[in-house]
Amino acid sequence: MSAKLRIEQALGRFNALHQNDIDLGLDRIRALLGRLGDPHLKLPPIVHVAGTNGKGSTLAMLGAMAKAAGLRAHIHTSPHLVHLNERTVIAGTPVSDLALANLLEDIERVNAGTPATQFELLTAAMFLAFARTPADVALIEVGLGGEFDASNVLENPALCLITPIAHDHADYLGDDMTGIARAKAGIIKPGAPIFSAAQNDIARDVIERAAARARAPLHIMGEDMHVRAEDGRLIYENDRQLLDLPLPRLAGAHQVQNAGLAIAAAVHLGWDHDAIAKGLESVNWPGRLQRLKGGPLADEALTKGAHILVDGAHNPHAARALADTLVQIQRRDPRPLVLIIGLQGTKDAMRFFEAFAALAPKAVTCVPVPDAPHPMGLDDMQEAAKAAGLNALTAPDIHIALKNALRIEKEPRIVMSGSLYLVGAILAQNS
Repeated sequence: MSAKLRIEQALGRFNALHQNDIDLGLDRIRALLGRLGDPHLKLPPIVHVAGTNGKGSTLAMLGAMAKAAGLRAHIHTSPHLVHLNERTVIAGTPVSDLALANLLEDIERVNAGTPATQFELLTAAMFLAFARTPADVALIEVGLGGEFDASNVLENPALCLITPIAHDHADYLGDDMTGIARAKAGIIKPGAPIFSAAQNDIARDVIERAAARARAPLHIMGEDMHVRAEDGRLIYENDRQLLDLPLPRLAGAHQVQNAGLAIAAAVHLGWDHDAIAKGLESVNWPGRLQRLKGGPLADEALTKGAHILVDGAHNPHAARALADTLVQIQRRDPRPLVLIIGLQGTKDAMRFFEAFAALAPKAVTCVPVPDAPHPMGLDDMQEAAKAAGLNALTAPDIHIALKNALRIEKEPRIVMSGSLYLVGAILAQNS
């Protein structure tokens, strides 16, 4: 049996162990890790990252900096786009199908049918893999929230990063910003330095209070350290130094802010200027303003002069960041703009679409999101887009949406976004 099939079958068995996709809490994961010998307590220095948007991009930049510094980095992110292997990098090398299959089966044997969510089992597998292989640093992204996320069994991180906090996952975290921020700030540990992005007033207050209770040094972007794009360069400064660096390879003003947080972590960890610069220049993070330059899904549109971008923005805060970047792109290279959007049913569709109103797209085509656990219905999406003042259409799949975009305008800029599940489906179909 192939390793890929073993992985698929193990995941299927994992899904049968718990009735919910997500069930926040630490009791099950702690019990399982105890049976595994507590691998999460045997890791190299840990950087733990929470927040609503930018976690993956920030970790990708930090991982690229670690590689440029000659360090072996364990990296764990979620969700994946196409392959489960994307989530886990072991000492600088993406986990292989065979290694992943063996890990999942090891976890399954030890778990012995005990109820646990798939994410908890995958998190345990990640900790086990990291504990078995020496490395210099472990970069670990929270899955959802922070306080009761399975990754929050970590006890003594070297530092914690908190990216911008906004409304998302209301079905699990609620709509109250205080509660959302409290969940994110739950990763703060006694004495562990915290580097936070600039936050809204409510989130900032929650983080400050949590840091004070934990007696953890808090450094906030825009106050204790600063980052800006200037004359085609990135300038980072704190009270001790100023760094003149290349702009990150990832596009968008929001990526400058994400880079600032990664730089702050790298500086704190003692990584040198050259490693930080090379990391910014070399970072690769698919599905974030990624341009499609070929492939079976994109080829027809490309031959007709279309410019195609794919981005994983999936909540109003991320949509505004994407829209701000599109304003700059449209200013440099004006084209008719067509959006192809697929959303999860748990998202605030109206506010998501409102972010793009000022761009006056020629049309927004709403599409279903393949394999999403809670996809939004096409009629609901279309209604929300129309309520936001957009010319909204529907299409049964991505292929037809692309064909329709070419009929709407010649040589359009087509932007596909709304869900990481959608982005994953696009990249899979285009490979």
